[in-house]
Amino acid sequence: MLLNKDVQEIIKHSREIAIGLGEDFISSYHFLLAVLDFKNVPHFIFLDKQLNFEHLKQELQKEKLETVPDKLYVTVELERSLIMSGYYSLIFYEKVIKPEHVILAMLADKRSHAGSYLRAIGMTYTDFESELKPVKKKKLLGIIGGNSFLVQIGFVKFVYDMIIRFFSNHL
Repeated sequence: MLLNKDVQEIIKHSREIAIGLGEDFISSYHFLLAVLDFKNVPHFIFLDKQLNFEHLKQELQKEKLETVPDKLYVTVELERSLIMSGYYSLIFYEKVIKPEHVILAMLADKRSHAGSYLRAIGMTYTDFESELKPVKKKKLLGIIGGNSFLVQIGFVKFVYDMIIRFFSNHL
């Protein structure tokens, strides 16, 4: 699956946020904060729900880095969310990964730091999914993808890998 332009820009901005917060890595927290700086579906959902992210920004703020590293590494939990977002794009019959798919992946994964933060401030997977425009979606894949236990044990990744393997062999 390809990342759409919005997700690519958000990832670039996540790097800037991480550096600004004094980090030498990019985590799901940085991605979440970057989402808020763009006019996209998750941004408007968070705005509509009146979610406040100031506490997160303050909590993450560290001393500025003396030197900015050439490369920042992406944490495993953000990488996992980016990979699994392909599954969530399939649920909604999308050919590209959009920011809302990454947020769904974070909310479904109990190991995602940003997903845990969102759940702590009152945004659940079901709430977020219900706020998405009513579009055609694959119900069974949606049920599987919304089950935190199945995400946690890797079943969702297994199903996603099988779907991708099937289509790559039959196209």
